[in-house]
Amino acid sequence: MDQKTKLKIEEIIRVNHAGELGAQDIYNNQIKFCKSDQLKEKLKKISSEEKVHYDFFNEEILKRRVRPTVMSPIWKLAGVVIGAVTTRLGSDYVYACTEAVEEVIVKHYKEQIEYLEKNKIDRNLKNKIVKFCKDEEKHKVDANLSLKREKIGVMAFKALTKGFTRAAIKISKKL
Repeated sequence: MDQKTKLKIEEIIRVNHAGELGAQDIYNNQIKFCKSDQLKEKLKKISSEEKVHYDFFNEEILKRRVRPTVMSPIWKLAGVVIGAVTTRLGSDYVYACTEAVEEVIVKHYKEQIEYLEKNKIDRNLKNKIVKFCKDEEKHKVDANLSLKREKIGVMAFKALTKGFTRAAIKISKKL
């Protein structure tokens, strides 16, 4: 594997590790602050699926000796705040958060899959990302179906969340 490809694979692992760590922080804090037993059960199910994704990328970080993002402490704080705030604002904001984040992540994962397929490299990594992408798509669709109504505040929150997620991806690839 040439140096350019090696660096790209490291970038994929670093950013996905950061994203899945962020997902754990958001979902676990939503669970912590959630008052609805029904919503809490949905969040626990999603969190357990996201934990599988995190565990895979955490293993890859260690196995391949990839430097994790230096932004982890900031993303962790953001996850706590987003988890607590969305839960306090109500279930529509929890679902809007999930839908917005997962929409960006699905697109991001599809770009990675395309890169890995086009360059015919790291089949195991590609297969895992394909599986995780399907999980994220399911989370997105479920969240969309659970949203009761999209008020102006919810729509603005979704737009802000998508922008934040895109920025976090861009930053975590490099730092």
